[in-house]
Amino acid sequence: MTTKSFMPTYARLLLITLLALVPYFVQSQGPDSVFKWPPVLRVGVPGDYAPFALAKGDSLSGSDIYMVRALSEALHVHLIFVKTSWPNLMRDMKDHKFDLAVGGISITPERLAIAPFSIPYHTGGKTFICLRQDSLRFLSPATINKPGIRLIVNKGGTNESVARAQFPLATLIVYPNNTGVFSEIIAGRADVMLTDDTEADLKARQYPQICRSFSGTIACYHKAIWVQNDKALISFINNWLQNNLKAGYIGHWFCQALSAD
Repeated sequence: MTTKSFMPTYARLLLITLLALVPYFVQSQGPDSVFKWPPVLRVGVPGDYAPFALAKGDSLSGSDIYMVRALSEALHVHLIFVKTSWPNLMRDMKDHKFDLAVGGISITPERLAIAPFSIPYHTGGKTFICLRQDSLRFLSPATINKPGIRLIVNKGGTNESVARAQFPLATLIVYPNNTGVFSEIIAGRADVMLTDDTEADLKARQYPQICRSFSGTIACYHKAIWVQNDKALISFINNWLQNNLKAGYIGHWFCQALSAD
């Protein structure tokens, strides 16, 4: 009788002890043992694409910055941001200058050939920005793909690739970055800009001289976290993203960044 009553009690005590230790093991293992990841996570950021990531001096803000800071806490790692740019982004990923990259990065075949992406967390398309007095001139893509139309884009991203592929008749102006490009339209050195719908709506609020001229979108793109090829890390990020998308945190950070900008 003693043996029969002792064994279930012992088993229950052992189970309770193990369950109590689970949080300790999960936290103490962290990325070093679970992902075989160093205590530092290097994140590449172009930092010129609001509302996803925008650099102002030494500080970074935006929805992707809020997101990756929360991710680093979940991974129990120290976060270091690494400056990159749209023209250098693929080369920097190839050279392993960072472990992952964020900042409104779209999934493209060229980038996928270098490293995998997480599941998407944002979807949008391309549209157009111009001076308000010119808005009736550029109501559709067909009105832009014409000789003499000065179409401006920032260098190195999907804006440039879409412009080259779909607007061969326009005069393409490739600007070195994504911050001063809007001033080129205001100054009259370009007629219209191709950019993401999110950015177009945001810049139209920031600059009273310009507006979004095309209500629709072309060339739909999915934005995601670009990750070096580590299967355990990608799996963790995807699970984390799914949970935070479902809980509404990703949308909250996006709205927070929109209101801040």
